[in-house]
Amino acid sequence: APAAYAAAPAAYAAAPAAYAAAPVAYAAAAAPIAGPVSSQFQAQDEFGNVAYGYQNINSAKQEQGNAYGGVTGSYTYADEAGVHTVNYVADDFGFRVSGDNLPVGPVYNPALPVAPVHLAAPVVDTPEVAEAKAAFFAAFEAEASRTKRSAQLGLGAFGPTAYAGLATGLLPAAPIAAAAYAAPAVAAPSREAILTTIKLNPGHAVFYRVD
Repeated sequence: APAAYAAAPAAYAAAPAAYAAAPVAYAAAAAPIAGPVSSQFQAQDEFGNVAYGYQNINSAKQEQGNAYGGVTGSYTYADEAGVHTVNYVADDFGFRVSGDNLPVGPVYNPALPVAPVHLAAPVVDTPEVAEAKAAFFAAFEAEASRTKRSAQLGLGAFGPTAYAGLATGLLPAAPIAAAAYAAPAVAAPSREAILTTIKLNPGHAVFYRVD
């Protein structure tokens, strides 16, 4: 007879598997390296106006110009003394600049001391000079006080018949006789002169005689 087998049911209990998710660690992104920051610009329009400039860690500049040649601008730079800024203008009135690093001329101060003026002491005469001056002025005053005398000439001395001579004997004591004038001599009759020429040395010396 056939054998009958009854299969016993197999029972399986599945154990649940537990998985713990490990946390994922992400490294932070590196910060960008900071480099020198610089910029520049330039602009121009159809009317001739222009502008440009730049800026970096050492200096900066900006400038504007127009079609008429006028320019305005400024620039800044740094050195061991600090940061300096210079402003400038160029137009019909010339070039003008101002800044904190430009030399400054002295300011006129009317209260400055005035150079001393040399005041020479009066010259004092020595005793010899004073004595010579006194003698000179005494002689000068004595000569100036003298009365000038004129010649004493009496009018009666020149009478019509007699002249009284002066004490000096310049005029004669006797009357002056009238001067006698002789008649002019009669000139001999004139004749034509005769020129005589004598050649002492022919070609060299000649002697002339007028008779």
